[in-house]
Amino acid sequence: MRVIGVALVTLAGIASAATGDYGEREETPFRAVRAEDRLMLTVGPGALTFNETIVLSPIDRKRKLQPGNPNLLHILIPPLWVREGQEERPAFNTLRPYYSSSHGRVRRFALLRPDGEKVLTSDQITPDCRYVLTLEFGHVIPDRFTVNIGFASNRGITPETEFLYTASNDGYPVVSGPSETVLTDLHVNADAQLMPWKVLQGDRELPHATPYIVRLNRELSHVIRFGQE
Repeated sequence: MRVIGVALVTLAGIASAATGDYGEREETPFRAVRAEDRLMLTVGPGALTFNETIVLSPIDRKRKLQPGNPNLLHILIPPLWVREGQEERPAFNTLRPYYSSSHGRVRRFALLRPDGEKVLTSDQITPDCRYVLTLEFGHVIPDRFTVNIGFASNRGITPETEFLYTASNDGYPVVSGPSETVLTDLHVNADAQLMPWKVLQGDRELPHATPYIVRLNRELSHVIRFGQE
């Protein structure tokens, strides 16, 4: 899968960047899978917000660590992209979106290129960049914890705009690992002039679970299209 290929390349950059800041304290991260994933997209002519709520469950926690060595978790979040005609651009030009976590301490949150270099300006953002959130835990890691990521812009969209959504992997930059579920609930609130909206997986239109929700397969890429019958 393309997302895993990108993640494999990103791994070396994450390790190098983290080691540069924290030296010998850097540890091999543990793995976690998404037990639940919810997306909320609100679109209109003058506003755009995108929020993701991720419920994570660790699967290979280290039981014994030497004092001073933390448990680390890397979570990769891809930028959301927009296609308008022949032009593609990041839906948000922020380099540091809002984030929060129910557990753990945020050690690092940055937008990185595949080689691990930090993105410094919005014009450096490319589709293969990833927001990398590194959480640090002590010896006690909860069975489940929640991470929230939020993007906002006062730059709206027009009818016939398409969003290009690629899911992030399951909390580890090498492999996805087994998942409790591969489904992500996408909830869309769209302005009337942007209706109807639909989600395409390749050439197939996905059915609506409710008038506002479509369930995505996190292992695949999707196109979210507005203002087209």
